[in-house]
Amino acid sequence: MDENEFIKNSSEPTMVDLGKKIEHPQPYTPTDKAQPTKQINYNTNYNTNYSKNKGGKGCLFWGLIALAIFITLNGFIFFGIISAFSGSSDIEESDVVSGDYVETIYIEGTIASQNVNSYGVATGYQHQWTLDELDYLINDESNKGIILYINSGGGGTYESDEMYLALKKYKEKTNRPIYAYYAKTAASGALYISMAADEIYANRMTMTGSIGVMINSYDATGLMNKLGIKDITVKSGKNKNMLSPTAGTSEEEIAILQSLIDENYNIFVGIVSEERGIPLDKAKEIADGRVYSAEQAKKLGLIDGIMGYADFMDMLKGKSEFANCKFVDGKYIDNSIMSLFFSKLPQNKSKSEADMLYDIMEKSVGSQLEYSLTDSLNK
Repeated sequence: MDENEFIKNSSEPTMVDLGKKIEHPQPYTPTDKAQPTKQINYNTNYNTNYSKNKGGKGCLFWGLIALAIFITLNGFIFFGIISAFSGSSDIEESDVVSGDYVETIYIEGTIASQNVNSYGVATGYQHQWTLDELDYLINDESNKGIILYINSGGGGTYESDEMYLALKKYKEKTNRPIYAYYAKTAASGALYISMAADEIYANRMTMTGSIGVMINSYDATGLMNKLGIKDITVKSGKNKNMLSPTAGTSEEEIAILQSLIDENYNIFVGIVSEERGIPLDKAKEIADGRVYSAEQAKKLGLIDGIMGYADFMDMLKGKSEFANCKFVDGKYIDNSIMSLFFSKLPQNKSKSEADMLYDIMEKSVGSQLEYSLTDSLNK
């Protein structure tokens, strides 16, 4: 099978968990000068060395040898194409940064277990990769601290809490500092994560806050009644299908869900109160779900200062604890041919009314608790 035929017959891209370091052109912004990074070596998972047997010179023998070589070479070509399109899943990371360094971890986009585009290619924040990177930094004595660059409207309660706890573990194990910088948006779950930082700074145009918990669903029973559609659900208990868009939601179900939201909310507010030194009663007043400007957040004690990113980096480089440290970036990126190819294609955004209705109903069934801004703001 040649390369063109293989590509044609592939039904959909295969996503691989591939993490890398990417460098920005400048030290002060995510798109500026290239900085030192860590080298990633790729293993292709197959051996290209083989030896030919020495023996008789009969036609049958040489025919078998030729057949074996033909099969082997075609196999290498086949798996080579797969490897090129999927990238390597077996990664060996070696630290080539000479001397001490401070690493910037990026919390950008939706905080979720997995983020992919419409073609299934990983993009934006990659939760497991970030957790693995923190474990790596804990065991690297050359690392002297972490910078959190945050530009996110939040996400799932589980992922936000898991990332916060991972940062707390980093501090407890290493006793190294964590500094956070808020870019355009640092709200809800993103703010939750940043509470692990020793100091927090923001751009003067930053939108932050949105402290709270929510769960979204839809009730399509009115539409179903007009269309003459009836929900039929066989269940083991009366609350087994809570938030079903086709069955409606009872007052008891609302009460059950409210108890879950209140529990998660109390955890969130408690963390804000403890980490920022804000009395619990005051923290609850702040945490009514509203968003704040950087100036308002500073007055409330949610952040420590307001400055541009360049000034923030200058401040950190002037700290004695980071003397002689290099500043490097830690960011997930997939450079496989598959990723590069599909990233150039336009994203499919147009949907029929039926497709949009299906998406709404599908999202309702899979609803989860979230620390996030509403969709209209989280873009």
